[in-house]
Amino acid sequence: MKIKPEIRERIVVAASALAAEGIDSPTNEQVRERMGGGSLSHISPVMREWRESRKAEVVAALEMPAELRKAIESSVGQVWTAASKLASAQVETVRQEADAAIEAATGERDEALAEVSRLEERIAELQKAVTEKEQAVSQAREELERDRAQSSKLISDNAALVARVDDRDEQIKGLKAEWKESRDDNKALQNELVEIARDSGKGKR
Repeated sequence: MKIKPEIRERIVVAASALAAEGIDSPTNEQVRERMGGGSLSHISPVMREWRESRKAEVVAALEMPAELRKAIESSVGQVWTAASKLASAQVETVRQEADAAIEAATGERDEALAEVSRLEERIAELQKAVTEKEQAVSQAREELERDRAQSSKLISDNAALVARVDDRDEQIKGLKAEWKESRDDNKALQNELVEIARDSGKGKR
């Protein structure tokens, strides 16, 4: 497995720091804990190499002066301290970026919630307007039905009046005919009376 150099270096630095603290043979889990996380599939092969290298260093250390060994161990500790500070700075930067991203996301969420609230209010207004218009249409429909019923009644009443007028006209025509006939009879009767009176006058002479 190919392991990135920066990951390999972090593993070696962590193992060396543990060794400098008195843990002669740090475990893979201890190294991962010191690193603050990581994959054992990366740590394990690097630690095998480190242990082999450590054995050689131990052999060399047996022949190495104590002053030199202390200097090397001190240098390793300084390297680890610098690496820890650098890692802490990077973690703080990442944390600040994450906080900024969270703050921005929170602002966007609040804006979205405000927009949702505004849209809900607008929907409620539109629903109210639709309800009012539906009620107005229903009322207009009822009024139209009443007007139609009234118009139908008026048409029916008008038809009845027309029929009554036609009937009256027929009655008037009949009365006129009867009146004419009575007048003719009256004239004929008057003529007969005149003739009778004439005849009566002639007889007296």
